Amino acid sequence: KVGSWTLEPEDAELLIPPMRLLSAAMWQVAQRRDVLDYEKLDEFVTLVTATVPDLLSPKQRGKLLLRLRAKVVLELCRNEETANIVCVQPHLERIRPPGYAGTDAEEAIFVELTQRLLKDPAEREHFYQEVFPTEYGLSYDTDMQLLMWEFLSKLERLLPVPDLGQAVSWLTSAPSVLKDCLQVLSNPNDLKSLLQHHKCLEHLGTQGKSDIRLEDRSRKASHKS
Repeated sequence: KVGSWTLEPEDAELLIPPMRLLSAAMWQVAQRRDVLDYEKLDEFVTLVTATVPDLLSPKQRGKLLLRLRAKVVLELCRNEETANIVCVQPHLERIRPPGYAGTDAEEAIFVELTQRLLKDPAEREHFYQEVFPTEYGLSYDTDMQLLMWEFLSKLERLLPVPDLGQAVSWLTSAPSVLKDCLQVLSNPNDLKSLLQHHKCLEHLGTQGKSDIRLEDRSRKASHKS
């Protein structure tokens, strides 16, 4: 929200290319640490890296996915209603599928830990009181966020937003798309609303660039430390 004007979903769809909007939504989930939505991050990272394998190294990809999947499992184990093998097993199989012959020590240790937490309520209580805050708390989340930001930044560079000249050229080579593009005029109020608040949009753009510069600086500092 800027001043008395709020950016509505239809405004965002007009302003922001779909892939960038999706990436921004993914980052919001990671930034807010919305663990129950980490499965969406998992799905997104899995899909993109399966299609573009060199976007992340195998080690980076494995580390990012493990952190996302582990937090979902630990959230399930924390809740009495979901701390059972029926709820947790499908998520463990995302980490180590049946018949998996990999030798990743971190994955094996985590699966073994989860199995102990499910079997022993006393150990589970001790784990969430004493171990979880230090080993799976803020630093664990920050590590995940650093990897997620790097992933989204590389994806951004892979799919740059075309300028006006490039967009015209693409439409010229795909005239069937033109008709769909003109559909925005079928509901001119959305466009009119955006134009009426162009000053707010300028402020949003300036603020966004400033936020990203600060974000980059903080992440570079984290890598150095």
